[in-house]
Amino acid sequence: MSGLAILGAITVLASAPLPMAAFTPPAQAAAPTARLEGRLTLSFGPRPDGLKRLRDDDPPGGADPRLAWPDLALDLVQDGDRLIPAPANGDDGGYWDWSAGPGRIWPSAEGDVAVLPVALRERNANCAHNGLLRVALTPAGAPRTAQVRLGAETCLYDKFDAWAAPRRMGFTPGAPQDRDDRIARDRENRAAQLPVRPLSELAVSHPGVDLAVLARASGDDQAVYGMVVDGVNYAAPCPTRFGEDPFCEGRTLPSYSTAKSLVGGLGLMRLERLTPGLAQRFLTELVPACAASGAWSGVALLDLLDMASGHYRSAAFEADENAAGAFFITRTHAEKLAYACGYPRRGAPGATWVYRTSDSYLLGTALQAATPGDLYDTVLRPIWRDLTLSPALDETRRTLDARRQPFVGWGLFLRRDDAARLGVFLSPAGQAEQDRLLAPRLIGEALQRPGLEGGLAAGSARLRYAHGFWARDIADLVGCAHPVWTPFLSGYGGISIVLFPNGVVFYAFGDEARFDWGPAAGAANAVKALCHD
Repeated sequence: MSGLAILGAITVLASAPLPMAAFTPPAQAAAPTARLEGRLTLSFGPRPDGLKRLRDDDPPGGADPRLAWPDLALDLVQDGDRLIPAPANGDDGGYWDWSAGPGRIWPSAEGDVAVLPVALRERNANCAHNGLLRVALTPAGAPRTAQVRLGAETCLYDKFDAWAAPRRMGFTPGAPQDRDDRIARDRENRAAQLPVRPLSELAVSHPGVDLAVLARASGDDQAVYGMVVDGVNYAAPCPTRFGEDPFCEGRTLPSYSTAKSLVGGLGLMRLERLTPGLAQRFLTELVPACAASGAWSGVALLDLLDMASGHYRSAAFEADENAAGAFFITRTHAEKLAYACGYPRRGAPGATWVYRTSDSYLLGTALQAATPGDLYDTVLRPIWRDLTLSPALDETRRTLDARRQPFVGWGLFLRRDDAARLGVFLSPAGQAEQDRLLAPRLIGEALQRPGLEGGLAAGSARLRYAHGFWARDIADLVGCAHPVWTPFLSGYGGISIVLFPNGVVFYAFGDEARFDWGPAAGAANAVKALCHD
């Protein structure tokens, strides 16, 4: 990259994408000489310097708003060679926003170099286009040149590679007021993370495990996946189309519908723990907009969590969900609520499972009405902090209006260790902690604990849905003579967090609409037998 760097007004010539080696710290990097603390702001041109579209299911009819990237503003603190960012962007009303994860700073032949994982995220949606930000520093430690390069995503309908150098770059040095708190929290989170080992070592510690079946279960060759066994996160290489990602720890991963379990499910179970009886309260008591139609009487909050409100247009598998584009693209709470309340009544509540994210939205609206303060900030965030999860979970997608209603059924972001440790928390080994934080019977039924197995049939005889969680009978996959109900979380595009009854956790963030994690059952069974005759 070439160009003239002046703080606040940098002009950079268009460039080719830098190779992955330029973003990768040396194995034995020396301590940095610079200190990079302060606010860094990058302003881009009207379109990226380079763009290669790989899939585009919904191209715009006119000017493409996706070409304009918002400013990337980061408040940076430094802990040794570790950079800890906090996004400082305002809401410019555009198509995208940014997130960033912890990175590194190290000396190189051109001076110190700082690299952080970043993600360009679709606003009002859950897509994350992942990449890396590289900043080269002057001998005095000021930013000199920069490039963002994107080459991976979890976004089924919109895939691309892109790279851009900022047209303007500003840096205001100075430690943020929360510097010490952010460093302390980052250290706490790192201390709580599971040890990570290459997935190949799983086959060494457990020779019966076939790694090829885990690759098939992940869904595609760009998936982020791994298996947690005995407290160790055996992780596959973290792919991009430019090479393996050296900062997978900080990569932004979207939840999509796993949020139905993590926000809708755990949110109701936490409130039920604090206020027994809430799960059986009626929607119409808490959401007047649905009460006005007269059709929603008798629908309890637990019915909404179970996808069994009795309101739908078609009971065919995911027919209503696939036809709900208007619900997802609306931006205000009033619009989403009008859509969700508008489904006709077809049957008795609690009887028939019909999958609809709009029911999760109604649940969230009711939970918000029953919560002193903000539902996400006062109910969910304390759980994540109790589990010492990453700051990626500090936020969730919300409506783009003054109400800022949490989506509940989608919109969460997390990191790889968050997914692994949430799986451990929800596994049989986490039962004591589950029961401390959540209503024991509800979480027990959701996780198919012995004696509490159940739920509504969900599309096949081997699938159930209970309190926001799926369950699959894998007896046929592992040769058991009795059912082996295995709870799992599932998200759009090919996301799975699977909670095998033997304590093994499999997670995969794929992006090719492949949801059959069944091959992983054989690997889990090879670790510890799943049949108990």
